[in-house]
Amino acid sequence: MRKEKTIQILFLLIIIGSSIPTCFAQYKISGYIDAEQKNKTVYLSLLKYDEETMITENQILFSTQTDSSGYFEFKGQLLSEKDKLYRIHSNINNIKGLQLVTDNEKSNYHNFIFSNNDTISFSKSGSNWFGKSTNSNLTDKEWKKLKSFEEQLEKNKSQIKNKEAQQQAVNDFAEKVKSYSEKNIKNPLLKLLAFSDIKKSDFDIKTDFEKDLDYYDAISNSLKDYYGETSYFLQYQDEISKISNVILQQKYAFHKKLNYFLGFLLLALALISIFQFKKLKSLQPKANPQELSNLTLTNQEEKITKLILAEKSNKEIASELFISLSTVKTHIRNLYAKLDVANRHELVEKLKNHPWN
Repeated sequence: MRKEKTIQILFLLIIIGSSIPTCFAQYKISGYIDAEQKNKTVYLSLLKYDEETMITENQILFSTQTDSSGYFEFKGQLLSEKDKLYRIHSNINNIKGLQLVTDNEKSNYHNFIFSNNDTISFSKSGSNWFGKSTNSNLTDKEWKKLKSFEEQLEKNKSQIKNKEAQQQAVNDFAEKVKSYSEKNIKNPLLKLLAFSDIKKSDFDIKTDFEKDLDYYDAISNSLKDYYGETSYFLQYQDEISKISNVILQQKYAFHKKLNYFLGFLLLALALISIFQFKKLKSLQPKANPQELSNLTLTNQEEKITKLILAEKSNKEIASELFISLSTVKTHIRNLYAKLDVANRHELVEKLKNHPWN
C-alpha cells in the first residue's frame, strides 16, 4: 500500500512539473502609431553609441506592420541580455525611404536603452509617434536624467553670443558632463553615451585625452568588464586609437622638426666657429719685414733658418752643416726666442716672405 502511494505521488509530481511552462527571458516592444495610413512598417534597429541621429539600413534588426488600429508588436528572445541602444521608427513618407524627423510638431522615432529582459510600450501621442513610452529598463531611466542635465547645460550655452565665451561654455559643458558621469553613472553604456555627447559638443577631446587619460581609461575598463572585447568596447577602442594616433603623429612631427632645427643649429655653430677661427687667425700680428731686418741672426742661425724653410729635418740640418743634433736644437730654440714663435710652423709663416740677402 505504501509503495503504491509513493508511486502515485511521484506520478503526480511528474504531471505537475510537466505542466509548468519553462521560463526564458523574453522582450516585448509594442504600441500604437496615430497615423492616417494604416499597415505602416515599423522598424527596430540596434545602434552604435554615436548613431543617435544617424539612420542606415544595416542598423535594422526587425520590421513589422501595424494593424488597422495602428498597433504594432515585437517580441521574442533574440536580443542581447546586456543593455544596448535601440531605435524604434517608422517612415513618415515611404517614397523618400529611411528618414528621421524630429521637431516640435512631428517625430517618427525614439531611441532607448533596452535588453532581452525588458518591455517597452508606446501609447498614441498624435503626430509625435513613439513620444510617450513606458520602459522597464532602469538604465534608460538614468539616461533620461543625463539627457535632462545636458539639455539644461545646452540651454545656458545657447544664450551666450560672444565667441570666446561660447568656447568657454563648451569646455564647461564637457567638464560638467564628465563630472556628472564620474559621480552619478555606473552603467558603462551611459558613460559611453556621455562621452559621445561631449565629443559632439566641439570639445577638444585630443587635448583633454592627454591631460585626463584616467577618465578615458575608466570608460574603457568598464566597457570591457561589462561587454567583453565586443560591440561597444571595440567601437570605443577604435575611437580612442584614432585620437592616440593623431597625438603620436603630432609628437613625431614635432620631434622631427626639432631634430631638423638642432641639426641646423649645430651646423650654424660649426660655421660660426670656423669663421671666428679664421677671423682670429687673420687678426694675429703679421711679420713686419722692417722688424725682421732688424733681427740680429748669427751666420749659423741664418743658415739653419733657410734649411728649416726648405723643410729640412733637424738631422738633415746637422748633417749638412757638419754640427751635432743637439747644437741644431740649441740654435732653433734661440731662433724661436728671437722671432717670438712657438714652433716650426709659426717660424715658417713668419719668415716665408722674408727677403734674404
